[in-house]
Amino acid sequence: MSKPDDLHAGHYVATATVYGNRRNLFYFAPGKERHIGTLVAGSRSQIDRFDDDCERIVRALDLYDTAAAAVGGGRTVDDGEGAP
Repeated sequence: MSKPDDLHAGHYVATATVYGNRRNLFYFAPGKERHIGTLVAGSRSQIDRFDDDCERIVRALDLYDTAAAAVGGGRTVDDGEGAP
């Protein structure tokens, strides 16, 4: 891993694993914490690119939540599970 162990943006975190080509993606809003999924690099030789992509993913998820909340439309993670 070329970046810090954890990549943070808003309530989203991509944590390092024991494997250099994987990161676990979590949502950590108080009371709504959950594991979203595991991101796996397509190449072990380009880990720097994978880390950059993971950082973009975490930042994009936070930006989406912020934009959706600003316009008041669309379903965001803060709506809770099963919300229409």
